[in-house]
Amino acid sequence: MADEASAPARSAIERVPTAIAGLDEVLGGGFLRGGSYLVLGEPGTGKTTLGNQIAHGHARSGGVALYVTILAEAHDRMLLHLGGFAFFDPSLVGSGVGYLSLFDDLHRGGLEAALTALRRSVQEHHATLLVIDGAGRFEDFAPSRAEYRRLSAELHQQLSLLGCTTLLLAQPTVGADPMHTLGTHVDGILLMEDHLLETRATRMLLVPKMRGTDTLRGHHAFAITGAGVEVYPRLEAALVPPPPPVPRRRRHPLGIAGLDTVLIGGVLTGSTTLVVGPPGIGKTSVGLQFITEGAEHGERGLIAGFQEAPERLVAKAEGLGLGLGGHVEADRIRFLWQPSTGRPIDAWAGELLAAVAEYRPQRVLVDAFTDMARLATDAGRLPAFTRALASALRARGATTLLTAEVPTVEGTGLDVPLPEASATIDNAVLLRYVEPRSRLHRLVSVLRVRESGFDPAVREFAITDRGIEVDPSGEAAEVILTDAARRASGTSADGDDG
Repeated sequence: MADEASAPARSAIERVPTAIAGLDEVLGGGFLRGGSYLVLGEPGTGKTTLGNQIAHGHARSGGVALYVTILAEAHDRMLLHLGGFAFFDPSLVGSGVGYLSLFDDLHRGGLEAALTALRRSVQEHHATLLVIDGAGRFEDFAPSRAEYRRLSAELHQQLSLLGCTTLLLAQPTVGADPMHTLGTHVDGILLMEDHLLETRATRMLLVPKMRGTDTLRGHHAFAITGAGVEVYPRLEAALVPPPPPVPRRRRHPLGIAGLDTVLIGGVLTGSTTLVVGPPGIGKTSVGLQFITEGAEHGERGLIAGFQEAPERLVAKAEGLGLGLGGHVEADRIRFLWQPSTGRPIDAWAGELLAAVAEYRPQRVLVDAFTDMARLATDAGRLPAFTRALASALRARGATTLLTAEVPTVEGTGLDVPLPEASATIDNAVLLRYVEPRSRLHRLVSVLRVRESGFDPAVREFAITDRGIEVDPSGEAAEVILTDAARRASGTSADGDDG
């Protein structure tokens, strides 16, 4: 057996970043230098935008990009459309990014002449990135499929020797070969798709083939915004955080005396707590007290909301006797407000984790989990997504509270329609209504606490101008539930039929 010390070291192939953060994450760092890659997508999916964005990003990093078109499309018109994107830099056109049309070469000399002109242009410009828009049209000019395959393979080999990374933009072929004839020779394939789910359209990216590198599997959402193409890696596929150190875990009081008693002092550091209940029961109020309690003890808090604007939450907190506004002014509490539910769930998760990484809060409130769930185009992935999100927040040192709205919960039973993803949550707290004698009562009970004991007794609570107040004992709740149960069964308090 050869001595390991004398074995040749494995050399890492140089990466060519796309300058699109999410796409580089999906690709494991970018393309491989000298590799060839096929980008497939129907018209309107964003291939041209993506190709130009990568070309301009490459030029900004010191490389030279050559953008080639096959059809007789006026470059000035294409550049006019690109001018609305933030990535587009007119000063790079003609220097860092060259534009070339092969239309005349193809019609005068066929495929051989066009490929010769292409190789010559790469050498003359010293291009390190080549983007060919409409590459599938090359086959229209080949005398035979066999000749087309031969010339394609030759082109890939020569460009690789020149150290030029190549992107081929094309439409999927119809029939038995959806990955296109070009897919045989390339090092990787990217699929850009436009999905319509009921009335909601979403763009998805998939990497079915990639040589020499590990990629994030599955579909990933992307969008075309004013910045250009933005890719949002699927959280549960992208996130493999290192196991956090195991510090001495302490309690985080919620700031609600009676409930903290039930929880034996509060929730554990790094845990995720779900507070569920019907509309208007007080879920957001619990969350605001949780965040404010931390701020009172010098802990930073982040409120990620979907419905109520920050100013409304501040006003709501004032009605509860909480000094939320002062903590916001002192930068002890920040907001991440997302009023629209039209963005991909992974885009929101990326923003949340970026805000947590920058601000480093000890407490995070997500109000509400049900609004977050509506961002998901595939409800089946919610448990895995929630688990990944909780893990990411815990790895960043945050203790998290999520609120979730469920249909009105009334009566004495605990048959609660909890969200499916709640199984991945550490702690669960239920708020519900009971109305035994034409008077509305609010009850709170803890359904689950991991890694800790808790008091299972049900307690009555009220929302006051001093915040949420929970009955220190379960006696009042026991009377309410007993009365409600008797009335539900048609039995009076004396034991006789009513």
